Amino acid sequence: MANVTFGEPRFKKPEVVVKKTGEIKDIIMFVAGTTDPINITAHKHDANAGYWRDSQKNFWAKVKELKPQYLDLHIEDTFFSWSGDNNTSERNLAADRLLDLFTRVYPGFKNKEIHLHLIGHSHGGNVINQFTELITTDKRFPQLWEIKSITYLSTPFFEKKHQLNHAKLHKKCKIINVHNEYDITQQFVADFSLINLEILIKKLNKGDFDKSLERIKETDFKPFEIIGDSGYWGKINETQGHDLWRNTAILLDGVGMLMNAIIKYINSIETNKFKSEKAKFVGLFDRIHTWSVNAKTTIIRNQTVRSGGYNRDAYFDDLNLLGILTLINELLSIKTGMSDSYLLGVLETLFNENTGITESIEETSWTPKKQTKGLSIADLIITGNDKYTSRKKRANFDKFLSGMQAAQKNKNTKEILMRLFSQFITADQIQVIMDKINKLEYVVSGAKDVELKLLRETNLKIYQDLVKKYNVDLVAKTDLNIEMAKRPGSVPYLATVSHSLSHTEYWLKVDEELKLAFSSGKNTGYKPK
Repeated sequence: MANVTFGEPRFKKPEVVVKKTGEIKDIIMFVAGTTDPINITAHKHDANAGYWRDSQKNFWAKVKELKPQYLDLHIEDTFFSWSGDNNTSERNLAADRLLDLFTRVYPGFKNKEIHLHLIGHSHGGNVINQFTELITTDKRFPQLWEIKSITYLSTPFFEKKHQLNHAKLHKKCKIINVHNEYDITQQFVADFSLINLEILIKKLNKGDFDKSLERIKETDFKPFEIIGDSGYWGKINETQGHDLWRNTAILLDGVGMLMNAIIKYINSIETNKFKSEKAKFVGLFDRIHTWSVNAKTTIIRNQTVRSGGYNRDAYFDDLNLLGILTLINELLSIKTGMSDSYLLGVLETLFNENTGITESIEETSWTPKKQTKGLSIADLIITGNDKYTSRKKRANFDKFLSGMQAAQKNKNTKEILMRLFSQFITADQIQVIMDKINKLEYVVSGAKDVELKLLRETNLKIYQDLVKKYNVDLVAKTDLNIEMAKRPGSVPYLATVSHSLSHTEYWLKVDEELKLAFSSGKNTGYKPK
């Protein structure tokens, strides 16, 4: 017993000595990102097979064609999945899930020499970067595994977060970077990392909004034309009155439904930092809802028979025109410019760092150059493949992007919001509204006239001047009738379609660079089909 040391086993299991044999296996792994900047479907683990397969040119299928060309190339097709949410914690969790997937799918490769080839779109590239940090210390990552290539597709590269760690990179690791210069998600939107965005999107019940807008569309607006006709002297016959009151009731019903949907959604934003502003904002929309309910009740009561008959003044009284004008002016209140805009002020609080739903704001870049430490980068610019290129709007786009980036650099959230809003409406469209209000001013008097003048001459006029200043005419006139999300040059198009282009087509240069990175050897017997 003299040779026995208590507290330790009599016989120790010999450690497994892992040695390189020269037989290398290549594994390709896809890491999805943000199909759009806010993961609009809001489904956990929605970034799956369809992300790579559903495009017309099927990125995954093209990569799959590489498999028989090499002796030991494995292409992971169970598809790594994560929420795709635009926030730091989700990307960190995703890196851990990625390591877990490798260990579960390839347990037999633990002691073999493996070269990983990681392909990430959007924030999938930042998940990969976080993965390189994780595997430097996590013992689950096998000793003989190295990262031989990383393909970044439209990845926004942070200055501080999600930095590329070189400890487990092969000394000849190949960096491939694909980007589209029209992609505003990579160049700007991704600067904002948001808190619990998946929950916020889930709580945005699109059905509630769709129902209210459909109800509003049921309104026949032709009977309303008589109201602004100054030559009509306010007289409305019974038939005209019935049509006007009936359609007003439909419109008010839709407005009430819309206000309910807005209130419900604002209340779903559960952040204490936005509490007081939220209460005031909800209170305003609640008063508009109350107005719509009360006005609808009166209008319905009088739509068949009205004591005193139908005329313009009676309509304004039943509608409580003064009440709604006061509320609209409160919502659109703006005395001199963006600094005193009520609406921009509320939205600024909602989106500012540390006061609302924004976790952090950090400038991003389209290139990984600052992180690669001398590793060569194969850059591929795909701007010419974006259909927006044919619209000849590059100068307009550059003006928009530079303005947004300057506002972001100056941390001017109100200007960012105003610049974005100005791409959805034109000064001419606001002028049409102002002209209709001007007509109405001829047929009202007293307090109503005061409120209409405030709305037209101050609130709408100042917003019109701002739109005139910031609207850069991004969309070609021939595209104006195309659905917003698919309209080349629209903000939704630039944030989603332009951002997704890099992973919906398999690029020749990516193919060439990946082939140079593979280590398992070419299959000399391969014959193309």
